Amino acid sequence: MKRQLLGALLTLTCAFLTYAQAPVVKLKLRALLVDGQLNQKPVPFVLVTLKGPGNSTGVTELKTGLDGLAEKDLPAGRYLLSVTKPVDFDGKRYSWNMEVNLAGAEQTILLSNDNAKIENAPAAANSAAGSDLSEQFKRLKNSVVTVLTESGHGTGFFVDDHGLILTNQHVIANSDYLAVQFDPGHKIVAELLASDSQKDVALLWANMASFQNAIAAPLAKHEEGKVAVQEGERVFTIGSPLSLDKILTTGVVSKVEEHTLLSDVNINPGNSGGPLFNSAGVVIGLTTFGQHGGSGPGVSGVVRVEDALPMIEQNRAKTSGTAPSAALLPVEPLKPFPLEGLKAALIPDKYDWRPYSMNVGDFYIELSTPPMEYRSQEEKRLAAEKARAKRRKKQGQESDATTTEEAPKNWESESGGHKAIVSIVVMPKAKEGFWSGMGRAASGGITAANLKFKTDFYRMRLMCGEKEIAPIHPGKIPAAFALKSYGVNFTDSAAFGDYTYPPDAISPNCGQQRLEIFPSKNSTEPVIKIFDPGTVQRVWTDFEAFRTASAAAPILAPAITDPTAKVSDKP
Repeated sequence: MKRQLLGALLTLTCAFLTYAQAPVVKLKLRALLVDGQLNQKPVPFVLVTLKGPGNSTGVTELKTGLDGLAEKDLPAGRYLLSVTKPVDFDGKRYSWNMEVNLAGAEQTILLSNDNAKIENAPAAANSAAGSDLSEQFKRLKNSVVTVLTESGHGTGFFVDDHGLILTNQHVIANSDYLAVQFDPGHKIVAELLASDSQKDVALLWANMASFQNAIAAPLAKHEEGKVAVQEGERVFTIGSPLSLDKILTTGVVSKVEEHTLLSDVNINPGNSGGPLFNSAGVVIGLTTFGQHGGSGPGVSGVVRVEDALPMIEQNRAKTSGTAPSAALLPVEPLKPFPLEGLKAALIPDKYDWRPYSMNVGDFYIELSTPPMEYRSQEEKRLAAEKARAKRRKKQGQESDATTTEEAPKNWESESGGHKAIVSIVVMPKAKEGFWSGMGRAASGGITAANLKFKTDFYRMRLMCGEKEIAPIHPGKIPAAFALKSYGVNFTDSAAFGDYTYPPDAISPNCGQQRLEIFPSKNSTEPVIKIFDPGTVQRVWTDFEAFRTASAAAPILAPAITDPTAKVSDKP
């Protein structure tokens, strides 16, 4: 009996020594799935078991992190890999059960669409995962609007049938101009009801009757101890990144925190303030910021919608008063500027830029039209090519065919994006202070000139006779300068005006046309610039090609209820 026990003990000891002396492999396990739009999505919190090596009964468990990765040092050998729970993703159910052979110092195993067993998810899972994402997008996009401010745009969404709109506070900031745009042809004034900079949420009010197809987005209800989304769940957002178009973006929730959600859903400038929907199409948060780095999708921060619910309830009664104006505001023409009209600006050997530049008082004024901008881009391209050719010649290199004047103009491919608008930019002038000038004079010009802006910009009005032309977008851009050199010290900030107007805003039919510039919010007397008739005629002529094209193939657009409607200051 003792001999048998001794033999058994010896056998176990040899087995243990063999196991202990087996080479160790650094295992890197990654779970990565590709959705229907060919987006690669890391899969977090996948629990994987490895049985082995060989026929050993030892079991090792690994769990992927937020990035879909897991690492562990294991003895070399053969293992049976499986997942304890299938992964429901994009309307499908994924599971893995396979043999793997660990060898070498390091080995990576990828769990992907290619090596998974794929089945249709059960009906309930399909519903929760939003398998028909296109149908959800078609319906829910009608709850989303673009929020327009002086300095740019963000996204917002209707939360009820009275016209309440949620967005981020940083989207509206301190803007005196607030409007919301439902589609390319419908834009109206919006009113600020409340905001919270700490939670980064703001509540707007707009006349929902102006948008016939608008709906309210369903909001997740607050239940103590419960959340409307789980880590690893599929989510999507609808927003206006970079342009006014509504774009669908999908992702996976990586982490659920008390006030925020973390996800790999892609958030770009313009997405801020948009709704984040869970897989059932219910709003669970407001897309707020994105951090991108390396080659991965990055991490996006989302304010949980529960943080905004008290603000909605506290201000709901305000919608019983008189609603904001339903008048449609001017929008950019739906038809782009014709390419033929742009190319006509390249014909003259010399281009007269003088009609577009002027000044009055303490301000510079610059006008621009699509043909003028097109000519400017082309001259910059040619100048850059000539400089490069000169440099190559100086270095003894042969001429590069791609740098000749006949080279393709890459930016021409974007000519369809040239909007048929007039832009007016107003910039404060800079000057040297009295004591700075005195100091330079005393030093014989050795010291640097200290420059400061002479004034600031608050707003402007373009007048056609005695009628004000409503701008498409009254932009006001803060600009800061910190320029220090041997001869100049320019450290100051000011606001620039950057307004866009319809193509017929500057017209010889106006009689006298003038620009009224208000340097501060409390200004009652504007600085006035009366446009020279030559400037008016030049701008009018620039749009001749657009008027001809529009007459030949008109695009029906919503009528402007009040072309001179002004967007009121926020309360």
